[in-house]
Amino acid sequence: MRVVEVRADRGRAVVAGVALAEPGPDGGEGRTWGLPPDLVDALREWARVAASVRVGAGPSGDPAADAISRRGRQLAARLSVELAAPVDYWDPVTGHRVALRRVTRTPHPPPVPPLPRSGNGHGGGAPAAGPSVEEAEPTAVTAAAEPTPWGVGLTLAALVAGVVLLANLALAAPLITGLGLVGLAVDAAVVAGLVPALWLNRHVPTWRWAVYGTFAGTGLALVVLAVAAF
Repeated sequence: MRVVEVRADRGRAVVAGVALAEPGPDGGEGRTWGLPPDLVDALREWARVAASVRVGAGPSGDPAADAISRRGRQLAARLSVELAAPVDYWDPVTGHRVALRRVTRTPHPPPVPPLPRSGNGHGGGAPAAGPSVEEAEPTAVTAAAEPTPWGVGLTLAALVAGVVLLANLALAAPLITGLGLVGLAVDAAVVAGLVPALWLNRHVPTWRWAVYGTFAGTGLALVVLAVAAF
């Protein structure tokens, strides 16, 4: 998969090697990669402000420089979400590269990974290749260095699976007893109607574990009911 690079170059925001075009004379937006207008405007504004910072200067304790660095990482994370592609962000303050990986569209903006710090506090006029920051144990929808809570998540999924399994068996057992395979088909139709709503929440933090548990509980219930029906 192609990695998209985003950086500030002489007051212009550069995405994938092409500067975001200013509005054309005909009112068109030019080369904006189909990004939302508010994101395009935010990137342009960030690049203009970043032009006042010497590339590779390193952390100086200046609140303005820190704000430029933090704003750039936030915009790069959102850009990765909008393009559904990995992004390499060149920080104008330190000259380091921050790598955002495995980011997809999500109803929640991805967290921002920590910025690597320059050891010598000096740099040249061009971005220097620095250590990339990869997220630790990332999920499919995060770009943060935050581990997946497997213990708590699997426990929640198991509890939800048990509740759903018992509820489904209690409600569908009379149908299977009286109608046989027809009752099984009715129960399967009801379960199928819940799948779209559950599927939309499969990547939402916390709720995804409940969704996984619901899928597991309904699947086991259908297996048990099918054995009873035959």
